[in-house]
Amino acid sequence: MYIVLGSVTSATRLARAIEREMGIPAYVVHTPAAIRTGGCSYSVNVSGMRAAYDAERVREIASEQGASVKNIYNDEYRNGERVYHAVS
Repeated sequence: MYIVLGSVTSATRLARAIEREMGIPAYVVHTPAAIRTGGCSYSVNVSGMRAAYDAERVREIASEQGASVKNIYNDEYRNGERVYHAVS
């Protein structure tokens, strides 16, 4: 799951909060080009999350951290290509 944010600072804070509050490893990465909406942005990449339930919890944590989530995507491989689906 990719949680798209605007700045590396927001992404770092959110990644730490997800690890602390949900117990799931979270990594700050450059947003993949396929889901970038222009300019430079950063995402928090987490594995093993349940789409709808966990996306809502991530938005709550982000709000508590003062971070603005642009969008949340799941990714999968289809016919050898990575495809992204907006969760919310």
